[in-house]
Amino acid sequence: MSDRAAVDLERELAMLAFVRGRLWASEGDDVRSPTTAVDQVLDGLSSLARSPRVPS
Repeated sequence: MSDRAAVDLERELAMLAFVRGRLWASEGDDVRSPTTAVDQVLDGLSSLARSPRVPS
């Protein structure tokens, strides 16, 4: 994946995470969008962001 494609993907995922966060803020944490795959990707991304980094 090119650097530009990676940056674009990160920007899109950040936008989706923002939208999901806004939905949760207005409707509650148990609200699920009909996009289960997107929820799984964002949940995985969030867990990676919270996990400690392993030095390479």
